[in-house]
Amino acid sequence: MDKNLADKLHERAGNMPRAWQRSAEDLLAAAHILRERNDSFDQESLGPNDPAPPESVVKRVELMLRGMAMECLLKAVWVKRSNAIVHDGKYVKVPGAGQHDLPQLARAVGFAVDSAELDLLRRLSHFIKYGGRYPVPREASDLMLIQSVQGGRGPATSWATPTDYRLFDEILRRLDGLL
Repeated sequence: MDKNLADKLHERAGNMPRAWQRSAEDLLAAAHILRERNDSFDQESLGPNDPAPPESVVKRVELMLRGMAMECLLKAVWVKRSNAIVHDGKYVKVPGAGQHDLPQLARAVGFAVDSAELDLLRRLSHFIKYGGRYPVPREASDLMLIQSVQGGRGPATSWATPTDYRLFDEILRRLDGLL
């Protein structure tokens, strides 16, 4: 394939909302499978010296995939509103949005969120950036405890079940309505 054709196909797919939606659907399907496996694990069945089975350690990866799906859906909204995310064979980021920063991305695409939703997006961003794939973030300051909207302080990579799942699903529902 020559460069001109590659650039054209790249730009076409990258600026197609449905392509971003499809990626989000794939990521959410994988996250769903990981959640089912994690939920099926009975922690009390382990003895004190038993090794942790794989299904007991996938929660952080599941949340990374959920965050990545949310990022894809926000980018789908961006391109649906006649904005480009690929130009001349190169990915061009959404202006005003840092890499994997879901609150900034939501603001840049004009997707309004309340304080609880903003907090959820902020925490999912941490899972995308490091919590679901690396042992540490780029900067130690990301390990600092953060203020919770419910009160108190906690790690940036926290998740409350079932509250956060319901809130996540509500954000997805609203994004789907825009697409």
